[in-house]
Amino acid sequence: MSYKRVILVDLAALGMRSDNESAQHNSDNDTLLTHVLNQSSESALPTFHKLGLFNIYFDRDDDPDLQPIATYGLTRTRSIVNKSCSGLREMFDCSLSYRVSSVFEEVGKHSNSIVISRFMSYLFSQEHTRHLQVGNDQDAFAVLHHQLDKNKAGFFYLQVPSLQTDTEANDFDGFTDALNEVDQQLKGVLEQLHPDDLLMVVSSRVGDNRSKDGFSTYKILPVMIYNENLTPTHIAGKPYVCEVGGTVLAALGLQDLVTSPKHNLLPQTQVTVD
Repeated sequence: MSYKRVILVDLAALGMRSDNESAQHNSDNDTLLTHVLNQSSESALPTFHKLGLFNIYFDRDDDPDLQPIATYGLTRTRSIVNKSCSGLREMFDCSLSYRVSSVFEEVGKHSNSIVISRFMSYLFSQEHTRHLQVGNDQDAFAVLHHQLDKNKAGFFYLQVPSLQTDTEANDFDGFTDALNEVDQQLKGVLEQLHPDDLLMVVSSRVGDNRSKDGFSTYKILPVMIYNENLTPTHIAGKPYVCEVGGTVLAALGLQDLVTSPKHNLLPQTQVTVD
């Protein structure tokens, strides 16, 4: 099928560690997110259940009653730089034969490329891209809904503001409340999708409050991909996060225009372009 729109919701904090002793030992499985998921009831976070977030972190693939509607898995980062934009650069930078570009710019040359987020230098320096600055999660999703109503094609990137703030403050209750709010907002996004839309829910943020540049930061980030005609699968092998950007380009028929990344997270048989 042909994807007309790619909607990417960047939670941007799910790779950040909790502020406890095991974080000092660089544990890949100790994040504020895993603490919340471990304490969540089966009825909590229903949209994240449907998208496969719990299946990513817990062995539930053999339970027929707990099968997600989305493709889900973990991706790896190469970054050893603990900056808020490090994961963004690794996820969305791409190479042309003569220079480095980005997924935002390459999509923007051919279609809509829309960024909805709080101010971040990397995001707001993208060319051929419309930048819509927001201060909170409710406004961010309201703007996304409005843009999806107006535009029938392109790349729509939303970065959720609150989760990073709560994680940086080590605010477990605030993080939990924000994650529940995002869960409800994602339900509305799912209801707004067209049959030729691709929804991606990812996290670009690498690091924690202790790590310094050059120190091996948390390197595993979740990804969930949904289209009503895409067969749900568990992504194996922990591909690199640059394949998230590759997936955006592939879904919109633009990956052949870049020299890298050349891989993506979609089965090639399921990506055709009119």
